[in-house]
Amino acid sequence: MEPTIKAINSSFFDQTNVESILWFVQRFAVASVIIALTWLITKIIGGIISKALGLLNPKVALQVNRIVSASIWLIGITQALDQLGLDPIFSIMFIAIVGLAAITAFRDVLPSTTSYNLIKTYELFKIGDWIELDGYFGRVINLTWMNTVLLTRDNEMVYIPNSKIIKSNLINRTVQGGIRVAVPLTMDRSLSLSEIERILLEVGGELSEVLAPNFMPEVRVTNLEKDSIKVELLLKISNPASDALVASEVWKKTLRKLEEVNKNSS
Repeated sequence: MEPTIKAINSSFFDQTNVESILWFVQRFAVASVIIALTWLITKIIGGIISKALGLLNPKVALQVNRIVSASIWLIGITQALDQLGLDPIFSIMFIAIVGLAAITAFRDVLPSTTSYNLIKTYELFKIGDWIELDGYFGRVINLTWMNTVLLTRDNEMVYIPNSKIIKSNLINRTVQGGIRVAVPLTMDRSLSLSEIERILLEVGGELSEVLAPNFMPEVRVTNLEKDSIKVELLLKISNPASDALVASEVWKKTLRKLEEVNKNSS
């Protein structure tokens, strides 16, 4: 009887193994179909979002598409793991643990990559713009997932993490039509106001090469004192980085013209 029992047991276990393998193959096939459908659904919904929001703001549409796609994939993966016999709560916990581990591993990378998307979405600046940030001033020559690269006036390259840009006060000094520059000067009260205006407007006219097109210099009085008058020469320049150079040229040219005036008067 013993050989017969062994044969029956062997047959039983072989049948059990076959059934387990078939069950797993069936479940795996269903899980694969769920993953494929999830991919297809994300593509379809992504196309709908792109068409619906793309005309308004393509970059906002991209962000919305990413959030919706991530949500769909989370549901799809959870359902696929459920088909493999994993409890949904366990599946969610597993995904959460993996996500937490990824966030911990890339805690220095994720803020900058997220900030990169915000910079591109809201168009805070673009390549070629002159920006000022935390004491740094330069032209943007590159924008990567991690850093924004500035070229300063001294031809130094500064690498600023994108996360720092989002958290700091950013000044984009590149505006259409140029930026305004007010050059302060203190003039002697012995000169008439009309003479001061004539001198400064002549100085502004001599700087036409660096001024924005179709702009006429202006003179503004800022303060009157007993022996002096404080004025500003208002200019609009195309290159924000040349403001210090323009101010220097204004002071030098004004000084030369004042020396000529004093020489002629004597």
